[in-house]
Amino acid sequence: MNDSNPNQMPVEAGRWFRLPVFEGPLDLLLHLIKKNELDPQEVTASIVTEQYLEYLELLDSLNLDVAGEYLVMAATLLLIKSFALLPYQGAADEEEAEELKRELIDRLLEYQRYREAAFKLAERPMLGRDVFVAPGEKLEPQAEQVPIYDVSIFDLVEALRGVLARLTEQTPRELKLRDIPVAQCIPVILARLEQGARIEFISLFEDARDRPAVVAFFLALLELIRRGQVRAFQEAAFGPIWLSRRADPVNV
Repeated sequence: MNDSNPNQMPVEAGRWFRLPVFEGPLDLLLHLIKKNELDPQEVTASIVTEQYLEYLELLDSLNLDVAGEYLVMAATLLLIKSFALLPYQGAADEEEAEELKRELIDRLLEYQRYREAAFKLAERPMLGRDVFVAPGEKLEPQAEQVPIYDVSIFDLVEALRGVLARLTEQTPRELKLRDIPVAQCIPVILARLEQGARIEFISLFEDARDRPAVVAFFLALLELIRRGQVRAFQEAAFGPIWLSRRADPVNV
């Protein structure tokens, strides 16, 4: 891949793939805290650290380029955990561990406040903020809409983990692995989403016979999401992930 263009599509699934669709490490921590029904104060819990490292390992196995800030956060979590596991600690070590933990919790809580405020702003009705009713004009009642929840990259990775787990159980040992061009998967996905159709995330991989096929289609999906051509969403918290074409794609 040409380093001068970090958003260039790779030719093969085996090359590194860089996407600005990624949130940062604080988003991943919030995702894990929500998933495990923990309080942000418990960000340094062992289960959060373990699952954080599992995510990084999976992203690495998908050849997704993980930014250095993710690795710095992993090192911070491991350092705090190592202090907690040490049987004999000096006062300086305990103070350093507590300081690291306090700083991380403060950063997470502040980020969570800004993130929730941004979501609330985005969810406010357009009428009265960007569009106003003319004097004397009556506001037509709007039909009740099903709530839509946009999913994060981590929700997609979590769903992909399940796809890969089922594929491992079904794949014959003698099946030869192969490289699949990611660019070839994009028109296939778009064709399945034509004319306002929507499909469930897991059905995108129903014809995939091996891991390279799953990875190629997943990378193609991330690229389409980055371009603003495809939307991934849920109609209920922790519900199935759906994919649909955007009516107004954003060119990136």
